[in-house]
This record gives sequence, structure tokens and C-alpha cells, in this order.
Amino acid sequence: MSATIKDIARETGLSLSTISKYLNNKSIQEQNKLLIEEAIRKLDYRPNRIAQSLRSERTMTVAVLLPDLGNYFWGDLVYSIASSFAELDYIVIECAYNYDSTAEREMLNYLAAKKVDGVILLPVNEEDTMYTSLQEMKIPVVLLDQYPAFIERHPVDVVQSDNENGGKKLAEYLISKGHRRIGIISPAEYSSTISDRIEGFREGCRNTEEIDLRCSAPVRFIVKDEVVMDRAKDFFREMMSVDDPPTAIFCTNYITAMGVFVEAANMGIPIPGGVSVICYDDDPIFRSMASPITCAAQELKRMGETASKILVKRMNGDWSDFPAVRTVGVSFHERESVRNLNADPAK
Repeated sequence: MSATIKDIARETGLSLSTISKYLNNKSIQEQNKLLIEEAIRKLDYRPNRIAQSLRSERTMTVAVLLPDLGNYFWGDLVYSIASSFAELDYIVIECAYNYDSTAEREMLNYLAAKKVDGVILLPVNEEDTMYTSLQEMKIPVVLLDQYPAFIERHPVDVVQSDNENGGKKLAEYLISKGHRRIGIISPAEYSSTISDRIEGFREGCRNTEEIDLRCSAPVRFIVKDEVVMDRAKDFFREMMSVDDPPTAIFCTNYITAMGVFVEAANMGIPIPGGVSVICYDDDPIFRSMASPITCAAQELKRMGETASKILVKRMNGDWSDFPAVRTVGVSFHERESVRNLNADPAK
């Protein structure tokens, strides 16, 4: 016969109300929490999700809404969110709106009709205000990745990567290796993540004389990955076809870096011998290339965990720190895609 909360009460000596608080993610004393968790393991207790939902008026579901489910880059992020909520016995629904604002609106309305308890949303760009429709329906929402342009008018919880500091670190690294002519390849305007990375990169260059920064002309809005890659290839070819091409390229995300590597191979330009490449974002492919890419890597697992914790607080009625804006640090990985011009100043 399945264990019940009465069995947990007998095992721990705690009241049913204390155990109920724990099961509904309410705050209890740490020592009681440890007793309950030990009893749950010992008795192999499995909560009745339907009964829980009826008692709490919750559906025990949360949704993660992404621009594109085909973009495997977000896999670690979604996995960490799903893992965080699985521990609380929530089901996580993954949805995508394919960079289509109409589809995004319809998806949010669908999730509201399904009475999800909360939503973690990756907006299409910084001007995306779809999250306000969830707020109007009293559904807690946390934004990931983009910092909204209208946050003062429409406050919302946000978790983002430390884009500026990551960009600055990459600039300082290139400068330390003797690079002064640097190309920046950027996929999109109206993206707070991209603009912050570029601003951080510029900041890292400000105290160095004779810096020659050359920026690509980004597409107006974020578009599908294959289009971004094609544009990156075009921009790289243009930058490298002049008399004094850059000695290094800063790719503002992993898709542009892939485009650069493909086009460099097409043009017969070796990396890093012909041009150095550095990237904001990491990817497993980067580590196995002939010249593994030096990069600043987002801590996607921590970002997912941080967003999950904020959403749980909101779903439990704790709005004491709203709006919370959390910035998660990046890690730097030095590999083999940058040539040291100080040791070999031929360029």
C-alpha cells in the first residue's frame, strides 16, 4: 500500500500541517525539512498530484516558452529548469513560438487557458512585451536572456547572463595578444544580450590606443539560425576581402562563430594563422574543432536554476523582492583560436 502523509507524520513525529506546508513548498524549519525528506525516502512516498492540485487550486505545471525548440543551445537551460521543478513535483511544458509574435501570443493564451501556475519566457528581443499579457492574467512570469526595453513601465523578473563583463573579458584577451584590428560580427539589433556584449567589448578596448573596430551591419530583428549563419558568412567575407583585414574576429554568439569557421574554410583562411576568432558562447563543437574556439561561456544551468527559484517564490505568493533582476556570471575558456601577435607580430 502506498505511503501517505499520515505515515510521514508517524515517522517524523511532526504535525500533518507541517508536512502539508512542506509538500506545498511553504517555509518550515530546516530541521523539520530534513526529517520529512528522510521519511519520504525511507517510505518511498509519492504525492498524489491530482489531490494536491485540488487542494491547492494549482495545476502543478509550469511552462518554458522558447523562440525555437530546434535550437539545441538551450538544452542545458531547459534541463536545469525541468530538474528544478521535478524536485517540487511539477510538470514542465516546453513550447516554442518560432520567432513569430502572433504564435507567441497564441501560445501564451493557450498556456493561460490550461491554467499553468507560472511561465519562464525567453523573449524574441528586448522590445517583446508579450509577458505583460501573463501579468494581466495574474500568472507569474520570469524572463530569461533578454532585458526588456520597457521594464520601467512594465516591471518583470529577469535572469540574464553577464553580457557586458563577458564581452569586456574577450576584448582584453585579444588586446593582450597584440590584436588591434578587430572585426565584430553581430546577428541582430534590438537584442539586449548582443548590444550588451558589444558594449562590454568596446569598454574593454577603450584604454588601448590605435584600436580599429569594424562592426557588421546586423539584421533588424533576430531571425532563424540558418539566416544568421549565412549573414555571418557574408560579413566575414566582406571583412576579409579588404587590403588590411582584421587580425581577429569577435563573434557575438555561437551561430555567427560557426558561420565564420565555415566561410574561413571556404576562403582558405586558416584559424588562427590567417585570422583569430573569439566567441561569446560555448558549444561542444567548439572543443573538438581543429582550432578549438576561445570563448566566454554562459552558465546556462545556473541561469535556469535561478529563474526557477524566482518563479517558485512568486507562485508561493512572495513578491517581496519584485522585480528581481539577476545577472549570472560567465566563464572564460582559453583554447587555440587566437594567435599571439606579440610573439609572432607578422601582422
